Amino acid sequence: MSNPDQYNTCTAIDLVPVAPSDTVDLPMFARALRIAGAGTLRITTLRGNVRNTNVAAGETLDVAVRRVHATGTSATGIEAMI
Repeated sequence: MSNPDQYNTCTAIDLVPVAPSDTVDLPMFARALRIAGAGTLRITTLRGNVRNTNVAAGETLDVAVRRVHATGTSATGIEAMI
């Protein structure tokens, strides 16, 4: 996992699609997630806590994320703001 302090900015430097996985962390932590299709989302936060939440279409989840789990995630069109 990349150093969370590597980029000392308040905004993301890129936007990349997320392929949910139960075993693989994102290549770089996400500063936030953007969701195209509503549903449930299971994530591991940057601190290592596993969380489940419901998200609406078009929602931006403003939380640092290291993993988006496949199991427990039904939301679609997930993009990571890195």
